[in-house]
Amino acid sequence: MHLRNIAALSLATVGIAAPALAQQTSPPPRAPDSWQMPYERGFWGHAGFNFGQSKLKAGDACISGFRCDEKDQTFRLYAGGRFNNAVGLEAGLFNIGTFTRGGGETDGYGVDVTLIAGVPIGANSAVFGKLGAAYARTGVEGSAPGLETGTERGWGPRYGVGAQVGLTPQWAARVDFDRYRLDFASGKEDVDAITLGAQYTFR
Repeated sequence: MHLRNIAALSLATVGIAAPALAQQTSPPPRAPDSWQMPYERGFWGHAGFNFGQSKLKAGDACISGFRCDEKDQTFRLYAGGRFNNAVGLEAGLFNIGTFTRGGGETDGYGVDVTLIAGVPIGANSAVFGKLGAAYARTGVEGSAPGLETGTERGWGPRYGVGAQVGLTPQWAARVDFDRYRLDFASGKEDVDAITLGAQYTFR
């Protein structure tokens, strides 16, 4: 499925789910030092969609004599919650885009789970760091000598930083930098993503 179609479907899913989740009864205020687990009611409290640019950081991303485009569009659809006021958890669906190298295309998509630790600023703003893991399916096609092709699936680490600025008590603008270390036919390779999006908090 084309990246634009996937992004449109993801936005439609958020649009359908958000009103229903927003009608849920808000959990009682949380004490600053209290902890809540993902299986407890009221843990999952926000969802969002980010869109931006990705870059393949492979050492052989550009091969002499062949067209090369190591950048493309990327998106991430996610939902999250908070263990306490400083530490949270997010689960997401991402697509790294499609890169041109070695006479063919390299692409990938997957899911991730990420711990988030940050500093709240006001009611709906924060700066934070992220550390987690991603499970991805990647594919490499091409005809360049020495380019290893094929499909791979597997887990890899992912980390990043981000910030959000509250626009209303529910809506926030969010910017993220993420690095995924994914399995490709030639081994582990890095993909960087810089994205901007919107986050909705159910309160």
